[in-house]
Amino acid sequence: MSIITLVILVNTNTIQMSPRERIKFEKVLYRPQEGYPDNYTDNELFLKSLSKNKNLHTYSFWDCTYHGQFPLQQLSSTIVFFLLHFMEITVSDSMLYLMALVTVMGYLAIFGYSLHEIRTVVLLGGFLFGLSPIIQTLTKTISDDTIYAMASICLLINFCLHDYSTLNGDYMSKCVSLNAGIFAAVCLASRLDDLNNVLGTIVFAILIYGILPPLRKRTSKRIMPLCTFVFVSVALYLAHLHAPIVIYPILVSVLACLIVVPLLFVQFQKQKDNIFGPWDEAVLKDLGCEATRDITAE
Repeated sequence: MSIITLVILVNTNTIQMSPRERIKFEKVLYRPQEGYPDNYTDNELFLKSLSKNKNLHTYSFWDCTYHGQFPLQQLSSTIVFFLLHFMEITVSDSMLYLMALVTVMGYLAIFGYSLHEIRTVVLLGGFLFGLSPIIQTLTKTISDDTIYAMASICLLINFCLHDYSTLNGDYMSKCVSLNAGIFAAVCLASRLDDLNNVLGTIVFAILIYGILPPLRKRTSKRIMPLCTFVFVSVALYLAHLHAPIVIYPILVSVLACLIVVPLLFVQFQKQKDNIFGPWDEAVLKDLGCEATRDITAE
């Protein structure tokens, strides 16, 4: 009798054993189960653990509307920043001191009032003040069209890669977004002739791209609609004064972020159908002390 025939007979006898002779199959690895091949699959247990949309969190329309305020605020602040540059507002000493004070207070509110953070603020302030004359003449040999194109691309990158989550964390895209926003401010500031305007542009960019986003995550849900209203109102007002054509994209963004996209998301999440079953990766669970003692005894 050949080895292959012997193996076939053994497997056949194993499978045809009576229920009394066979040990009840269990889907465990820590207990030997004689009478079952390694690739045995119990039809009753295979789909017993099948589940759909496990741990699914369903969002309501108002939840989606709340989260839609974050990109709307970011877009409004970017439009305000861009329009203020073209309005050529002269930044006085008092305005510059006020923006610097608000930025410093916001920074310390986020990172704490420790001596180390105060040193960081003083160092960055002195560094920025010392580099302002260099920034002012940094791109004199580059045409205005190139500078504005670079600034627009950087602001677009800032908007697309901005961290819109409500959780505090370190994300690579957040760093890229902040750097893109500051670089756009440097490009626009290099087109200005007055030193106060150069400093004001950089400080304002640090305020809206570096200080406001972390503070926004700490804002209460009740105050968030008011903040959104202020951002959108300022953007609409400045657009009305300098570029009325920008009013239409702002209104479309308001409808998209607060109505259209939330409605689509609520409808699409009903079609979500994730299947979980025995084919997924195994996850170790804490069985408790009694179960651990039983397994060890066996």
